Amino acid sequence: MVDKEIGNWKLNIIEQIRKRNRNEVEYFSDLIFYNNKLIEDSTSLRDENLQLTIENDKLRKECREGRGGGISSGADQEKIQSLEQKILHQQEELTSLHKRRGEYAQQIVDLNAELQDRNKTIVEKDAKITRQIETINSLKAEISLYVTHVNELDTLNQTIRDEHTALQLAFSSLEEKLRKVQTENHRLVDKLMKYKSKDADKLNEENENFMKKKQATMLKELEEAVKDSSRGVSPEVGMVMIDVKAAVPTSPHVHVDVHDGEVNAVRWSPVDHLVATGGADRKVKLWDVSKVAMCENKGVLIGSNAGVMSVDFDSTGTLILAASNDFASRVWTVADQRLRRIK
Repeated sequence: MVDKEIGNWKLNIIEQIRKRNRNEVEYFSDLIFYNNKLIEDSTSLRDENLQLTIENDKLRKECREGRGGGISSGADQEKIQSLEQKILHQQEELTSLHKRRGEYAQQIVDLNAELQDRNKTIVEKDAKITRQIETINSLKAEISLYVTHVNELDTLNQTIRDEHTALQLAFSSLEEKLRKVQTENHRLVDKLMKYKSKDADKLNEENENFMKKKQATMLKELEEAVKDSSRGVSPEVGMVMIDVKAAVPTSPHVHVDVHDGEVNAVRWSPVDHLVATGGADRKVKLWDVSKVAMCENKGVLIGSNAGVMSVDFDSTGTLILAASNDFASRVWTVADQRLRRIK
């Protein structure tokens, strides 16, 4: 394991050296090659120039010696001039090479500066890419979290939809049962009203017969009283006749539309001039009847989910009980008209 780590360390160093060579050498290999070639040419020309200078000096020396001996050669003079021209040409070429060498050196400096700028830009871009990758990973994690949350919400939504469907089916079934019960209730109410109508007709007939008998008896008593000259007409008899006539109402005292629909229940308060009414609009209303020919609404008790069928006060008149078609009974306080209990 240790040998493997050492080998990896060496390979890492070799790879870093190769990478450095690629970044710092390969980009300038051609430039370095031509620069080295110029240096070699310059060195070669310098050596050749040196040899020519030596040869020129040697020829000059020989020329001076020949001139001193009175011997002059035209061929030597031409050779000297040729060598001088060649030296001059070599010096000009050497100067040009030095100039080109300086230009190449400046290009190397400029390229090194540009390379450093690009390396700096690459480092900045690498850092930016690293930050962007971290941001992308963070966003991916958030997206994954949101996707999980959305899936959970979809599952919960589907569960709620299933429950809603089941409740809708149950509601439809209960609504159908309620419709049947209401139909049966209406039928029974109609039947009850018919029976009550018959009972009322029978009671009215009995009252009418009773009144006829009572009037016949009173007429008989009056006739006997008239025959009796010693007795006057008793005032109590007139009062009795008035009371008997007033026992049957002939017109309503007050007419009020108390509910939006049918009125199912009416109850007097045992202590106050209050009347409680319950109707098909699911409300219990309190009415003040203390004023003559006038009913004033004192409050509306709400909370029932179906029509109110029966109402009643307690013995103190502080609580009111109502039963409705939603299979529940409710109790309110009369003073603040708040719902106190459901059962």
